[in-house]
Amino acid sequence: MKLEPLAAYARAIMGGAGAERIIGREERSENWREADCEVILRQRDYRFDNGVVIRRGIEVDDYPSELACSECWITYEVMALGESPGIEPMRKSFDNACREAYWLRYHSDLII
Repeated sequence: MKLEPLAAYARAIMGGAGAERIIGREERSENWREADCEVILRQRDYRFDNGVVIRRGIEVDDYPSELACSECWITYEVMALGESPGIEPMRKSFDNACREAYWLRYHSDLII
């Protein structure tokens, strides 16, 4: 039994190959104050035609940053396997969008 790569589902979520397999989205958002900044958490669950559900969450704050790739927290998490034999890893996190982009490029040959 060969496990499917989480990166392939993440690429579909980001509009890459396989995006047409997404059959539904559910989004929720919340925000709160922390120290001197406002924090926003957006989570979106993506349902694929094989029953797999992947949650992508992104947490950002409005703290000023001079960095080219400012800090944020991005997480992919498998919520339901559906008909998949398994997905690896079941959870992946990044501390900025540049690292997420690198991971997606590194796994760019993966297709679900």
